[in-house]
Amino acid sequence: MDVLRFSIPEILSLLGVAQCVYLLVYMLFRSGSLRSVFLPALYFLILGLAFSFDFGRASVAPLIPGFDLWQAVAWFMGPPLSVLLILQILQLPTMPPLRHFWVLLLMPVAVLLSYAIARTYNSCMGWLSCPPLADWLVITGLLAGLTSLAAIWGQRGKLETLHYEKAGRDRYWLILTLVFMNLCFLGLMLMTLTPVISEDQAVLARTFLGLGFVYVAGTSLFRIYPQAVILIQRQERRAATTPQEQDLAVKISALMQVQKIYQEPECNRASLARELNVPEATLSRVINAQFGRTVPQFLNEKRVEDAKQLLADTDAAVKVIASEVGFSSLASFNRVFRDVTGESPSAYRATYSIKNTTNK
Repeated sequence: MDVLRFSIPEILSLLGVAQCVYLLVYMLFRSGSLRSVFLPALYFLILGLAFSFDFGRASVAPLIPGFDLWQAVAWFMGPPLSVLLILQILQLPTMPPLRHFWVLLLMPVAVLLSYAIARTYNSCMGWLSCPPLADWLVITGLLAGLTSLAAIWGQRGKLETLHYEKAGRDRYWLILTLVFMNLCFLGLMLMTLTPVISEDQAVLARTFLGLGFVYVAGTSLFRIYPQAVILIQRQERRAATTPQEQDLAVKISALMQVQKIYQEPECNRASLARELNVPEATLSRVINAQFGRTVPQFLNEKRVEDAKQLLADTDAAVKVIASEVGFSSLASFNRVFRDVTGESPSAYRATYSIKNTTNK
């Protein structure tokens, strides 16, 4: 009787599939909200499929038309999905704005472009029988991956802010790790176009990178990602029922609504904690439990609400409004305003100002 045997790369790929399934099950059962884990679940679903393709490369490939095409697409979808994952990590627990989802279109465009080029070869007989398509897909997939990673550059302001926040350093280093791993993956795929590395070696190295990502998820992502955040928030909301914390929440509301302390540019978590004579950790816990926001989010949303009113009701310069509501620079005001509302201050004024509304 034949003994079932697997090669080392197949065993590693099977391990990757098992870990992705575990992560998916864990997230879906612990999140409490499918929306909160949509992006990580989608990423690990695609990564699990990629591992599955590598596992069945020797035995299943001859049975599935276009196997190499599907395998390449599954792996090259990693960088665009990672970008969305990084954007969500930047602004936990909310999803990235829809405008960032354009990165998911890069791989379909890469496939179409590769096929258009491959059709010029006589050996290309169609989608499922086109040997040049696989090579061109590596090139266009690399371009798609690099283009998607470039989108993170537009968020460098948020990343820098995260680096200087004590509570955000874990997320900062996780993001840098994810970017580094994606760059390693793209560099590895580039090497497959040269004689430096064989296809089998590339598959093995790619599998190790995939397993590395899963390891990062298991050790870091769960501590800071939405499902963990939601569980912590629920626990904090249940715990934040002491009379002292309820009184603190009332005092915070008074500072915001009556004194509008957030309009002072130097107002931050530390200064607010000093004003209320409480530890910063207590302040963060109460604001998170009672208002569902981090302290910076809470303060910035108050500032943006005031800015929206001034933009609609006055002709004051945007820079003046930014200063009035508590922003230390015009650049930070523009960035935060766009993050909260989805549009620039100028665009908001053009839509909602009294003068323009009256003319309409």
